[in-house]
Amino acid sequence: MLHIIQFGYIVAVMIGVVPFAMQLMINVKNLSVNNLMVKSRNTLLFLALIVVFNMCDFLIIFGKSEFESIGVDWIYILENLLEVALAYVLIAMQRDYVEQKRNNWLILVFLALSAVLLWVDIIFQTDYFVLAERLYVILMIMLNAVPVAILTYYVIKYMKIVMRLNKDKMVNIYLIIYNVVFLFLCIITTISIIDSRTTLDYVENDKEIYLLFWLIFNGLNVVFMLSSCSIVTDRDISIEETIERLAEAYNLSAREKEIALLIYEGKNNNEIADMLFLSTNTVKVHTSNLYRKLGVTNRVQAIQFINENSWCSKTDD
Repeated sequence: MLHIIQFGYIVAVMIGVVPFAMQLMINVKNLSVNNLMVKSRNTLLFLALIVVFNMCDFLIIFGKSEFESIGVDWIYILENLLEVALAYVLIAMQRDYVEQKRNNWLILVFLALSAVLLWVDIIFQTDYFVLAERLYVILMIMLNAVPVAILTYYVIKYMKIVMRLNKDKMVNIYLIIYNVVFLFLCIITTISIIDSRTTLDYVENDKEIYLLFWLIFNGLNVVFMLSSCSIVTDRDISIEETIERLAEAYNLSAREKEIALLIYEGKNNNEIADMLFLSTNTVKVHTSNLYRKLGVTNRVQAIQFINENSWCSKTDD
C-alpha cells in the first residue's frame, strides 16, 4: 500500500506541475486567455506553492519508508509555513481580481503568524522546552485557525464585490473552489501533522485521503488552465498593431491605447497607475472611457474583444 501511495504522490506532483507550467508559459509568451486571474503573478505563486506542497508530501512518505534518519519533521514544519503562505496568496489573488488596494499590514500579520508557528514547531521538535503533546495540539489548531479566519473575512468582502460587478462566472466558481479547498487543506494538513508528530491518531487513513485530495485538486487546476486559454489561429498581426487599428476605428486616445495594451497584459489599475505615473482614479476614468468606446463592460470582455479583432489578416488593409 505504501508503494501505491508513493506512486500516487509522484502522479500528483506531475499533474500539479502542468498548470504551473501552463501559467508560466502564458505569462512569458503573453498568450491569449479569457480571464485576467490566469495572468496574475499571485496565481503563478499559488500554483508554485501547490507544487512545493506536493513535493513535501512525497518526501515525507518517501523519507519515512526509505531513510529513517531523514528529518521528516522539518518538512512538516515547512508545510505549516506553506499553509500560511497559501492563505496570503489566495487573499492576494482575489484582491487583484476585484482590483482592491494591497494592505501592507496584512503581510506583517502573516509574517508574525509564520514566526509563531515556526517557534512552536521548533520547540516541540528540539525538546529545548518541554511542550506536552496535548498543548502542542491545541496550539497547532489555534494557530492554523488564524489564517482561515483572516481568509474568511476577505472572502466575504471580495465576493460581495465580485457579485456586484458580475465578473466572469468560471473564475467566480474557481475562486469558491479554491477557498473551500483551502479550508479542507488546513483541516487535513493540521490533522496529518498532529497524527504524524505525536502519539495521537485522530483520523485513520489520513495519508490516503490527503493523496486523493491532491489528485482531484491538481486535476481541477489543469481543467481551469485549459478552459482559460484562448486558442488563436492564423494571427497575422501583433497585439500592438491590433490596438492601433482599434484606436483608429473607435477613436481611442493615446492614453487609452496604452491602457488597452496593459489591460491585455493582465495589469490591474494599481499596476497601470504605477507604470504610467498616474493616479489610480485617473486610470479608472481612462479605463471607463475605453470600455465605453469598445462597447464592453469589464476587462475580460475587453481582452476578448482585442483577441477577436487580432485574428484579422493583413489582406484586409
